[in-house]
Amino acid sequence: MLDVEGTESVSLLGQRVAQTPLIGRADAEALAGEPARWEQVTDRRGAAVWQVSGPRGLWALKVGTGEGAATVARETAVLQQTHSLVPGLSYGGRARAGRGTGSAWLITPWFEGASTWTRFESVRQQHDEDRSSALAAAVDVCQAVGALHAAGWVHGDLQPHHTVHTSGAVVRFIDCTWASGPVLAPSHTFLGGLLHLMSPELMHRIEAGVRPVVTEPSDEVYALAAGLWWAATGTWHRDYAAAGVDPARFTAAVLRGLLLRNRLPHGHITHWPQFEEVLRPALEAPAKARPSAEQMARWMASL
Repeated sequence: MLDVEGTESVSLLGQRVAQTPLIGRADAEALAGEPARWEQVTDRRGAAVWQVSGPRGLWALKVGTGEGAATVARETAVLQQTHSLVPGLSYGGRARAGRGTGSAWLITPWFEGASTWTRFESVRQQHDEDRSSALAAAVDVCQAVGALHAAGWVHGDLQPHHTVHTSGAVVRFIDCTWASGPVLAPSHTFLGGLLHLMSPELMHRIEAGVRPVVTEPSDEVYALAAGLWWAATGTWHRDYAAAGVDPARFTAAVLRGLLLRNRLPHGHITHWPQFEEVLRPALEAPAKARPSAEQMARWMASL
């Protein structure tokens, strides 16, 4: 719960909406216009997100308290440094942010578009006749990641839920707290993102105690391929079941060690083997031979 800056219940269009934030609220309502409608979307790890809609537009307000304040402040710094570099982060030029006592807030446009995960829903359901939207999304997200890498940055927590496909085929990166680049070093509290999408090299650096954990573009290409595999199948690319491993039984540290000691087999995308063929080089080649995100985009465009 947000207890540093306080929250209050307000009446919106005849309904009572609990826990509307005080911090950042005036700025969000000025952007959205009155009457503003509030909807809390998430509340986890010390950071809560609201959708704020009004006659002037649709916005997202993220408020962090305690440890969450540092993550929101870092995401603000990322957007301030990157908004002029790549289209996927250009929305940072419209962002507003501020600090309170033990808290931080960030307002960004709310994107009306589907995540990569959503764009692959028909593929996961094995509707073979409807792959064109998913394939176009895969090409677009690979190109967006390629542009990010060309600018010298990595997202750090790349997964199909953190890329949103907006109008004009523009892919927006969200949840950018762990991004790093030429003018923003990796955070010492970052531990590599979603473990199931991590490259072996990244896991090795984490287990070796290297701090801060540096995500290289090659690590992110691995995560890109693993995330697209996940979006296409609903399962991880590593075939845990075939190896007799239940990943839910292990802590992150123990599972990383197990994956480093044992090369688990990869599964198959049986309902779309051509897509699997494009992803496999990024998942099986050593880091120096791994394709770039741009190369993956070209291969996918040729399917």
